[in-house]
Amino acid sequence: MNEEVYIGFESYLNNEMPPEEKEQFETQLKTDSEFSKSFALYKETTQFLSHKFAADTLDFKQNLQSISKDYFKENEQVQAKVIVFKPWYYAVAASVAVLLGTWFFMQNATPSYGDFNLHENAYFMERGEADANLKAAQDFFNAKEYNKAVTAFEKVQVTDNPEIQYFYAIALIETNKYQKAEALLNSIQQGSSAYKDKALWYLALSKLKQDKGKECKSFLKQIPNDAEDYEKAQQLLKKLD
Repeated sequence: MNEEVYIGFESYLNNEMPPEEKEQFETQLKTDSEFSKSFALYKETTQFLSHKFAADTLDFKQNLQSISKDYFKENEQVQAKVIVFKPWYYAVAASVAVLLGTWFFMQNATPSYGDFNLHENAYFMERGEADANLKAAQDFFNAKEYNKAVTAFEKVQVTDNPEIQYFYAIALIETNKYQKAEALLNSIQQGSSAYKDKALWYLALSKLKQDKGKECKSFLKQIPNDAEDYEKAQQLLKKLD
């Protein structure tokens, strides 16, 4: 199986392709009908798995995204090349994806923090912020260099912004600084910002990482059913019961 094809599809779907690679990819989608069909089938299959197996496939997708980032970072200076995708490839791709999804679904292992720590990227600087430390915190966070991100966050002067507090708290959880992270998350949760419900989700994940199942469940049950993380919370609750 051509792993480069999977990497390309996943990178495109996650908006992680360099501009030149993306342009080449989209051109091939328009001009190569077999490639286009293969991509459509892959996209449909991954969406099905995401809906069907949800949290059980997060770790698999995170690993694939990581491989994708490394691959395109190493090759961003190399001229993009057309991916040759033979007709039988996408049939095999669908079968492999379904088998992988089924395998993950059938696992009954106790859930862990690593199953759910697929964080969204921070984008502070798009709003015109000029703080060099905030830019560093953003870049380190998105690169998953959480120790460096924490150091940069600690130098940021604006400390009462819920968005900054939210990403700072995640970096703190990743570096096992639970007490400080939970203090920030509790503060966010008591406010009225867009991160209010997300703070509950990460309070639950902080407890999960510390193997405090009872406290984790308590926070999960507080997440309202219209929250973005509600479905993940319900899936985690079922696994903890």
